[in-house]
Amino acid sequence: RLASILNLEERKKLTLCMLQDMAETLRKAKPPVSKIFLATSDLKLLDLAETLGMEPLRENADLGVNSAVSLGVKRCLEERGDALLVLPGDLPLLSPGDLQVLAELGQAENSLVITPSLRFDGTNALLLHPPNLMETSYDRDSFKNHLASALSRSLTVKVYLSLRVMLDLDLPEDLQHFLRLKAGLNTETYRFAAGLRLV
Repeated sequence: RLASILNLEERKKLTLCMLQDMAETLRKAKPPVSKIFLATSDLKLLDLAETLGMEPLRENADLGVNSAVSLGVKRCLEERGDALLVLPGDLPLLSPGDLQVLAELGQAENSLVITPSLRFDGTNALLLHPPNLMETSYDRDSFKNHLASALSRSLTVKVYLSLRVMLDLDLPEDLQHFLRLKAGLNTETYRFAAGLRLV
């Protein structure tokens, strides 16, 4: 969806920068994150995963987010993890403090913590305790779908509203908004995007 303002090479570079920033943020999390999984069908990103401290989970084809999450759930259960936090790769302002709050909110068994996108249509953070608490539905209106699914199961649901987590880089205006905020100045994402002179 950024193809209208970025060419393929620029989009690839932006993805790489966001992944590097995400890995750094996750490494700084307190309490520490026990395992970081990267689910993708992109062979270059899979090769890079281990150097970033992530365990690569290879999708056979790009089957969508729900399929990628299923891989993560399976792997998390194999590792005897008690909770799973699902994050997209395009959250340039995510901070270790956000991760701490999400972890604290999701301590109870059979609970779900969710952060919507700025437009309240997508899901930008989803903490499941336990990891197989429910099937995910990362399709249209995933925020509403996840809420409805959790409430229909009488699960404990907490919504974490943080502009840092709610801002993703889906559309050209998202990237321009990120640059205008002048937040995350020390990130690879900001340095690269600022050099594109989009604002």
